[in-house]
Amino acid sequence: MKIARYQSAAGPERLGIVTVASGREYLVDVAKAAAVRGGPATATSVMALIEGGAAAMDASRELLRWASDRQDPRWMDDPNTVGWLTPVPEKSIFCAGRNFGRHKLESMKGNADNASKLHSDFPTGFIKLGRTLVPHKSRVKRPDDVLDFDYEVEIALVIGKAIDDRRDIDPASAIFGYTIFNDLSAREWQLREMQNGMIMLGKNFPGFGPIGPYILTADEVPDPKALVLWLKVNGELRQHSDCRDLIFGFAEMVAFWSRFGLVPGDLISTGTPEGVALHHKPDPREWYLKPGNRVEAGVDGIGVLETFIV
Repeated sequence: MKIARYQSAAGPERLGIVTVASGREYLVDVAKAAAVRGGPATATSVMALIEGGAAAMDASRELLRWASDRQDPRWMDDPNTVGWLTPVPEKSIFCAGRNFGRHKLESMKGNADNASKLHSDFPTGFIKLGRTLVPHKSRVKRPDDVLDFDYEVEIALVIGKAIDDRRDIDPASAIFGYTIFNDLSAREWQLREMQNGMIMLGKNFPGFGPIGPYILTADEVPDPKALVLWLKVNGELRQHSDCRDLIFGFAEMVAFWSRFGLVPGDLISTGTPEGVALHHKPDPREWYLKPGNRVEAGVDGIGVLETFIV
C-alpha cells in the first residue's frame, strides 16, 4: 500500500491510502470510508496503522479493496487539493553520511588523506532535528547568511516495531515502509563545522528536511536495492542512482542504529547519491539552490516530493 498523512476539510489529520480511478491517483480517506462501511475497526491514523502491526495492515487492505470497488467521492480526496503533512509526526531522523559509493568517491577526490580516515566497518552520520521536517509542497526559505544551499535526495525508511541491540529481531522485519527525503544543507556552515569534527547547524536550519509525500509499505518492495532515486531542479536532472550503490543497506542501518533503541515511527535516511551541487567543478555556485527554484526529489514507485525555495 501507498499511504499518506494529510489534512482536509474533514479534519486536521487524515490517513489516506492511494487508489487509482480513471487513470488518476486518489486518496481514500480511511476514516470516512470505514464509517460508511461499518464492521471491523480500522486504524484511522498513520501511527495507529504502524503500531497495529499485521492485523492493522490486513484490515486496511480489506477496507481499500471495498472502497476502491465503489469509488464513492464521499471518501476520495484529490492529492492536488489536500494539505500535506509529514508522513509521520515530526521527529528527529538518523541520517547516514557518505553511504553511496559514487558520492563518497566524488566527495573525496583530491583528498586521499581524509579518505583513508573514513570508517568503512560501520555507518556514520548525524541527527536531523524533527523541527526541520516539512511536508510535500513546502516553501523553504534560504537562510539570509547562506549562499551555498544544497540538495540531497535520499530514501527514508520508517520503523514499524521496536528494536534494540538486545532483541533477537530480524532488522529487515522492523521496516514498515519507505518515503522520500531531501536533506537540504547549508554547505558554508557544514564545512566549517566538519573542521571541528561535527555537523549540526549546517543541516538543521528551519525547513531543511522536506519529506514525503507517501510511505510505500515494505511488502510492496521485495528488493530495496532496486529502488531508484533522482532529483531535479527546475526540471533539470541533477541526481540519479539506485540503491545497489549503497555501502550499508537498509537492514544494516537498522541493525546499527538500533543501539539507540528504535521505536515505531522512527526514521533512518540512506544518505545521498552523487551529483550534489557542492562537488560540481570548477565552480559549484551556479548549481546551488536559489529563491525561485522548484526542487523535485523522486523515488520510482513511491512518488515525487516537491519543494519551493524562497
